[in-house]
Amino acid sequence: MSLGMLSNTPLLLLLLLPLAAPQNILIVLLDDVDDMDATRSKGFPNITSFFEKNGVMYNNAFVTTPICCPSRGSIYTGTYQHNHRTLDNTVINGCDGPNWDVNVAPNSLGKRLQDLGYRTGMYGKYSNNYRGDKVPVGWDDWLGLVGNSQYYNYTVNRNGVKVKHGLDYDKDYLPSLIFDAGISFMTDKTDKRPWCAFLSFPTAHETFDAAPQHQKLFEASKPPNLNYPSFNKTGDPGKHWYTQSRPPLSNLSAKYNELGWRRRLQSLQSIDEGFQKILQNIDSKNTTIIFTSDNGFYFGEWGMVLDKRQPYEVTIRVPMFASGPNFPKGSSPDTVVLNIDIAPTAIDVAKKSGVTRPKPGLSDQSYGLQFDGTSMLSLLETPNSRNSFLIEYHGMGDGLESNNSCAHLNMRCWYKSNKVWYTEPKFDIPDDEKFCFCVDSKNNTFTCERRVNNKNPRAGDSGDFTNFLYCAFSSGFNEYYDLHKDPFQMKNMWETLPEDQKLELRSRIGRIRECRGFQECNQLEQSGFGDGETMRF
Repeated sequence: MSLGMLSNTPLLLLLLLPLAAPQNILIVLLDDVDDMDATRSKGFPNITSFFEKNGVMYNNAFVTTPICCPSRGSIYTGTYQHNHRTLDNTVINGCDGPNWDVNVAPNSLGKRLQDLGYRTGMYGKYSNNYRGDKVPVGWDDWLGLVGNSQYYNYTVNRNGVKVKHGLDYDKDYLPSLIFDAGISFMTDKTDKRPWCAFLSFPTAHETFDAAPQHQKLFEASKPPNLNYPSFNKTGDPGKHWYTQSRPPLSNLSAKYNELGWRRRLQSLQSIDEGFQKILQNIDSKNTTIIFTSDNGFYFGEWGMVLDKRQPYEVTIRVPMFASGPNFPKGSSPDTVVLNIDIAPTAIDVAKKSGVTRPKPGLSDQSYGLQFDGTSMLSLLETPNSRNSFLIEYHGMGDGLESNNSCAHLNMRCWYKSNKVWYTEPKFDIPDDEKFCFCVDSKNNTFTCERRVNNKNPRAGDSGDFTNFLYCAFSSGFNEYYDLHKDPFQMKNMWETLPEDQKLELRSRIGRIRECRGFQECNQLEQSGFGDGETMRF
């Protein structure tokens, strides 16, 4: 096909055309990074600029479970939490335990791409409880962080060998190790197979350790959330028990919140610079690149400091950028994309680029889990094929500890002091000062439907203008927000809804949280209410 013919070819046909050579695939996963404009423009401006010019930057990108390990289970497998069964960050509830070995590892995008003839490399944080005792199935090259996010003083499993690292920036700074190992893998010319590299950074998870050259940046920067109506809004009876029970920020916790924001921006500079180094070493014109985070993050909304685990916009919205031969350039669609779409996208890219399966008898049905998500390429072809999606989370709580006055039964709480950060800038408070830091409770267990509709009735658009979040908590509490009228989710409208609409919302939640496979899940995601009629609130 000539270049002149290509220039007149519709986008749909371009998406379906086989490419001359199998595409390489690069996935960059950050940790606890929100999708605020300030995070994009200050945290990773060069990355943002690259995708603005060369790819797609989705306006409606979400995670289906707003916490690390379950979200990663969804990213690896393309399935909702209720199907991969990683319920929280503990081994007993599926995070790198026996459940992970059965449901996540053998159904991961690494294993599927390996079966398609790709060589695969995984670098960095795999799961919160990876023990380092083996290299998981599906990965040819491996640099796996043992345990949760660290920047220094950690152990990695490097292709089956445990290696300890210390405090030397030049030798031990984990983001640098991830970039170096990933680039070495991507530039290896001895293996002619197409590759998939998965770079999973600790950044910007606490402890937010920045490279030394970045530790004095953003000294005057403050989180934009300080201007949100939800900032430090505590005691709201319209919120479920855990959120409602948060005390107002103290002077200490407010200082911790603001310094945490600056440290996060500082730590992200290494990612922004390292990404440029990747682009200098790979053929980005024949590489599909996906850039995202495992969940969003709080900065004092409703009195909650530097965490996630809630169903609200600040913790479920994430950056999701994509580029490559199949993606248009300079696009910012309103299409709803989810973390469960990453694995299906990688497989779709591989197949569209002409990769053939080397193992006879294998098919998509050969895996124990079928994708609940879909390819982002398919969503470009049919952008209105998903109107809503499921958010699910199982709250975590601890028993009382007699030596910890901060502990509360069935909650997760501990003290924060000046020992929380060992690199500059430090939490500079007196040795005898501390504050109680709580992040979760067992009854913070919820199932939600987030319906997204960006049509604007004021601009003359017609159709369904429902744009809401409905959540049912294990305690029996319900929350409903009209996000067209209430984007900061300040007013719970549940008690004002007619009983038939409450019944319909409950019924839909019951169906979606049991869906299995794309056909079944998507039928519910794109369906209306009341046998096809629009639900009007």
